[in-house]
Amino acid sequence: MVGNTSESVFLVKKLEILNEFSKRFLVKKRVLDHFFRCESLTNGDNSVIELSHFLVKNIVGQTHVPEILVIDIMNKFLKEVKAFSEVLRSGHITWIPERKRLYRKVRVYLHKTYKIAPVFDYNRARKNLELLHMLLTRNYFWPRITTQLALVIFVTDRNDTSLVNDQFILQKNLRAVCSCSAYAFHRARNILGINKKGKIC
Repeated sequence: MVGNTSESVFLVKKLEILNEFSKRFLVKKRVLDHFFRCESLTNGDNSVIELSHFLVKNIVGQTHVPEILVIDIMNKFLKEVKAFSEVLRSGHITWIPERKRLYRKVRVYLHKTYKIAPVFDYNRARKNLELLHMLLTRNYFWPRITTQLALVIFVTDRNDTSLVNDQFILQKNLRAVCSCSAYAFHRARNILGINKKGKIC
C-alpha cells in the first residue's frame, strides 16, 4: 500500500540524516586512525596532550581533512578520552565474578572505547574478547578490565589484514586510551603467550 506524501518526505529526511551521520563518522575515523598510528596521545608525564597548531597541521597534511573539521574532531576526542580515562582509573569499576556477566561488562567498555576512538574493527574485537576470556579461564588468570580492553584491541589491530605496511596503533596510545600501564599490559601478554604479532605462541 502506497504511503502518503508526508511519510515519504519523513523517510527521505531520515535517510539524509543517516547519510550525513555516516559521512561524519568516516571523517572522524580517518582523522583518529591517523592520529593513533602516527602521533602521541600522551606527554612525557603520561598525561593526555593538549591540541596544538602543529599537530593539527600534521593531521590535515596527512588526511586531507579540512582544518576546521580536524580541530572539532580532535577537541571532542581529547575531551572524551580524558573523561573516560578518569572513569577507568577511578577504581569504581566493580569486578563481577560470574564469567558471562563479566564478559558483558567488558564488552560495554569495549563499545565505549570504540565510540570514542573508532580505530579498530569492533565486530572482530567482540569475537576476540570471547576468545580472550576462554584463554583467561584456561590460564586461571584474570587481569583488570583495563588490561583486558588493551589486549583485545591490540590483538584485533595486529591481526587486521586491511592495514597497509603494518602501520599498527602505537602501543602507548592503546595503553593510554585504555588506562593500562605498560607493566600490566606486557605482563598479561607474557602470561597468556601473546606475541608482538598478536598471535598466541
